[in-house]
Order: sequence, then structure tokens, then C-alpha cells
Amino acid sequence: MINDQDTPRKMERVSRDQVETNERFYKIPKALFENEFYADMKLETKVAYAILRDRFLLSIKNNWIDKNGDVYLIYKNIDLQTILSVGEKKVISLKKELANFGLLEEERQGLNKPNRLYVGNINADFEVIHRVNPLGDRELSKRQSSETESSETYLSETETNSFDEDEVSSNNNSKKTQQSFIAIGKIIQNNLELRSVVQGLIPDLLLNEPQQAEIVVHALDRGYYFLTAELEKGNSVLTLQKQLQGEVAIKQLLLNTGIKQVDYMRDHLIDISQYGKYFTSGFDNRLKIAITTSQSVSGF
Repeated sequence: MINDQDTPRKMERVSRDQVETNERFYKIPKALFENEFYADMKLETKVAYAILRDRFLLSIKNNWIDKNGDVYLIYKNIDLQTILSVGEKKVISLKKELANFGLLEEERQGLNKPNRLYVGNINADFEVIHRVNPLGDRELSKRQSSETESSETYLSETETNSFDEDEVSSNNNSKKTQQSFIAIGKIIQNNLELRSVVQGLIPDLLLNEPQQAEIVVHALDRGYYFLTAELEKGNSVLTLQKQLQGEVAIKQLLLNTGIKQVDYMRDHLIDISQYGKYFTSGFDNRLKIAITTSQSVSGF
């Protein structure tokens, strides 16, 4: 008896109809989701980028290559409108965002000729910080309950010199750790508005990674004075938020923006030694966006 595996299987050849109707896919680069630089790009903009990149094969077929050897597309707004089922204003907005991220250039040809579209490469200079096993609540919560009381000691409203060198030395003999705690203490003593923000945002980081916490606190301090200056200039978003929330408006926006950045990093940051760096870059960007959109008024 011949086993089935020994029996040659009759091959079914792929027909032309099958090739033409076979399921196809747009490919969206993972870096658009994993890279901190592209964190605030709209999802529909990322889809538009994939659609434009998909047109490269047609460009090669049509020899749409300029004198510098760069491939360009001929793709009218109406074509993007049709495939995305959106209006012209939306397409213009998506193309503008791609241009702002350095992923699209449009070159006019004149004489009623369609514009050339040049699609940019994902910037490899920005480090991807995606992690397979994200730093989530399980890792943080197992320390949080036992350490909250200790962190409150550092940030107590009733102690005016919680971060003096003697107290830090009793908790950690590391010179760098001592220096970080002292630096954090000085920042908070000079800006008491930050005390509750730091306590609510990074109590675990403060205790376990004080050097990274110092970088975060510096970013929060700069952010606070940035918002204060913008409010004094008459920023409409901040003015409205102050009318709605009163004197705590700036501090609340600072905390809400910080929470959003920390939540993002819990799912993407793989190297704790880069925590401060990525918090600072993402936080600064989010603050600038917050004061230019009405989303911040409803709790950005």
C-alpha cells in the first residue's frame, strides 16, 4: 500500500484570473508605530503613506524616475480621495502631515501637468524603542503599594527639606543617586507646583531610578515655565483652560500630558537607561501640541 505522502500531488496551476483577483495588501512600516518620532502621527496618515509607497512598482514600470535617479509618483488628490473615501480637504491635511514628518514632497511641473510626489524614507536616525514584552502595570504595581509611602516621605508637603543630603545618604550610598535626589529636591523647592505632579507621575521611578527621575523632573520644570510663558502671551487654549479649571490649570495640563507620555513608554520603552531621554523628547512635543488644539481643554 502506497502512503498518501508518497503519492505525487497533482499541481493546480495559477490562472490569470486568480492573479488579478488574488488578495493584496498595503504594507505599513512598523517604525510608524514603534518609533517615538512618529508617535503622534494620525493612523489615517500612516495608511496614506502605505498607499503611496505601494505605487512605487507602477512608477518603475512607467519609468517615473527623475534625472537624479529618484522615483516619483503621479497620483492626483482625487485618486487618494477615492481610495480613502474622504474629501479633498482631508487628503490635503494628510499630505501636509506627511510633509511635516519629512515623508512627502510635492513638486509642481506646470503647464497643466500633474504634480510629482516624492515619498520619503522612514528616518533611521530615530531609534525604535518598541519592546516585545512591554513594561506594563504588573512590573510597576508590585512595587507601587510598598513604595508609595516612602515616595510620599520624599515629597511630603510638611517637610521643607525632604531631599537634604543626610536623608538621601541614609537611603542610598551611591554618590550619583545622592546628587540626583539633591537636584530633584532643589528643583521642587524652587517650584512647589511640581511636588504633586512628580508624586502622581513617577513615584516608582523616583525611588528606583533617581538619575532618570532627575531628567524627568527637569523636563517637567521646563514644561511648567513654558506653559506659564505661553499663558502670559495670551495663548487661547491655556486661557480657556484656566477659565475652566482655575489656578490649577497649568499643573493639571502638565500632569495629564506627562501621564500620556508615561503610558506610551510603558508599552514601548525597552531600556530604562533611556527613560529620561525619551520622556523629555515625547513630553516636549506633546506639550506643544496640547496648546495648539482644543483637545487639551477636555483633558489632553
